Amino acid sequence: MKTLKHIAAAGCSLFLLTQCATQDEVQNLQRQLRAVNQRVEDVRTNTVGQMQKRQANSVNKLDQVEDETSRIRSSIEENTSQNAQFRDQVNQNISKLQTSVDSSKSSQEAKISELNQKISVLEEKLAMVSENFSRAQQERIAEAEKRAQAAAQKAEAAKQKAAQAGAATTQPVPPPPTSASSQSSGTTGVVKVNPDSKKTKVASAAPAAPEPAPAKKTPEPAKEKEQAAAPAKQAAAAPEKAAPEKATAEKTASSTSDSFSSGMNQFKDKKYKDAYKSFEQSLSANPNGSQAAKSLYYMGESLYNQGEYDLAILDYQKVISNHGKDSLAPSALLKQGMSFEKLTDHETAKIIYKKLINDYGGSSEASQAKDRLGKL
Repeated sequence: MKTLKHIAAAGCSLFLLTQCATQDEVQNLQRQLRAVNQRVEDVRTNTVGQMQKRQANSVNKLDQVEDETSRIRSSIEENTSQNAQFRDQVNQNISKLQTSVDSSKSSQEAKISELNQKISVLEEKLAMVSENFSRAQQERIAEAEKRAQAAAQKAEAAKQKAAQAGAATTQPVPPPPTSASSQSSGTTGVVKVNPDSKKTKVASAAPAAPEPAPAKKTPEPAKEKEQAAAPAKQAAAAPEKAAPEKATAEKTASSTSDSFSSGMNQFKDKKYKDAYKSFEQSLSANPNGSQAAKSLYYMGESLYNQGEYDLAILDYQKVISNHGKDSLAPSALLKQGMSFEKLTDHETAKIIYKKLINDYGGSSEASQAKDRLGKL
């Protein structure tokens, strides 16, 4: 625009100058005017054309920008609708999840309450079993004490009888008359006692009265020997009665061994109820014997194999408490932990396994306890 203004000003000045200028000056001015016109034309062709091209390019770019803007606007609107749908779906999923969580929580609470009830029932049963077992054990102990007292009384009575028998044999008593010592006149003679013969107690020391010859019956020698030997047999029987305790102990040991052996055979044949009874008989016959720990352990094993894990735990505990130094104590601890696992009491099982590892770390049962502890 400034260039056009300059050109117009130059034309006006040229018009004014033509009024008072010379011919040469007019020609110069005409040449200049043509040059100016040529420049104006050049400017119009170059500058204005470029400006128009630039304007056209700008218009095209504006159209492209508008198209891009509309495309972005549509994309934004589409994304907004998708976000709204997604938000609605997420809210629906959250509500469903909350409902599911509430229902599962209520069901779990019901299951937990049911489990707590079962646990309380099991605890009551366990307490009853413990009480019954303690009562039965006390009754057995009382019965064993009564048996011991009776055996002691019998032994004391046998000792007194033996003492009386020994005191009686120390007094010399004349034996009854025999065919070798009697006189032909029928009177009773003095009998010489052979020192090498055994002293015997005679039932009666009174001399036999003479009878008439026809009615007198002379005893046969064999009969007389039996009559003389009868007091000796009675005196010999007294010392045998003096040791009833020994006989009772031998009988008890024999019955214990027989019960334990039959229990082991029944256990091997998987007759666990009969095996439990046999082991129980073996334990009651000799509660402090060498087979006591084994009897208790296999009582627990019999219950374990029958699925009565809560009762098996009690018998295993007796092995652990009363026979802690026995070789079966680690096995009892391991099986006790396994019983708690069967009862789904994993926390108590962990405690048992840790105790086994601490107390019997070098045993094979401790390595098994480590493996089972790692799986809990």
